[in-house]
Amino acid sequence: MKVLVVHGGCDEGYLAQEEQEKRNAGITEAFEEGLKVLKQRDSALDAVETVIAILEDNPHFDAGIHGSFKNMVGEIEMDASIMDSNESAGGVIRIRNFAHPISVARKVMEEMPHLMVSGKGAEIFARLAGFHEIPPELQTGSAEQRDLDKLPQNFREFIEKYSKRLEEQKIFSTVGAIAIDSTGYIVAGTSTGGIARAFPGRVGDTPIIGAGTFASKAGGASATGLGEGILKVGITRKVVELIESGAAVQKACEKVVALCSDRHFPCGVIALDSNGNVGIAHNGFFMPTRSSVID
Repeated sequence: MKVLVVHGGCDEGYLAQEEQEKRNAGITEAFEEGLKVLKQRDSALDAVETVIAILEDNPHFDAGIHGSFKNMVGEIEMDASIMDSNESAGGVIRIRNFAHPISVARKVMEEMPHLMVSGKGAEIFARLAGFHEIPPELQTGSAEQRDLDKLPQNFREFIEKYSKRLEEQKIFSTVGAIAIDSTGYIVAGTSTGGIARAFPGRVGDTPIIGAGTFASKAGGASATGLGEGILKVGITRKVVELIESGAAVQKACEKVVALCSDRHFPCGVIALDSNGNVGIAHNGFFMPTRSSVID
């Protein structure tokens, strides 16, 4: 048995019908390509990377250099992580100018002695690993650009306004996928461009193992939503630990999302257990997902 489950982020606020349709179409396209890989190669790792890389190329998701939100100084900084049921993992934090952060994260997992690398270090590693760099002028991004000279002079006033803007954040179109192949090998991965107009260097949950992504022999999970909240709760680790304790995967997802609702922040999670059962839960307005079992 082989299983693939995919998400395209959890949006708390209103999303136009046209945009919902485009995200649903994007998720379907990536999911179908991932299924082909899972069927033909019987590789959960290849399937997860394929799905997320396709979504990183889609401007309707907050991932990759074409859809990621720009930070407040007009730069695109991206995060990604990947983990398997052998508890090997890799992550990149605030990487710029590379089309597929998920692929760089996989290379970190496979070839680096470190669990994750960040910023310039992540970019140096990507170059050394042979990934092609995309010049900034060829990137798009989905938020307004702000120059450094437009930032407010009063630091305290700035932080207050910035904190309020974070509370008003409604769009979280981070992408993620989990797969299990016929050997029982499980892989979970997540990729994001962060939040709109973030403070430069801000790190959310996506690249952090146990927050945005987690896997063990019992199952795997990928999260989306407000990163600061997900980091505090440790959503994906909690989901997998509940599965390890005997909880049904859907109940595990629902329980953890309820914890997030109690703490008043938006989130969504997909999960998969070692028997191929799928769990999906969110507390937002819209979260496109796809899942399928291949006998």
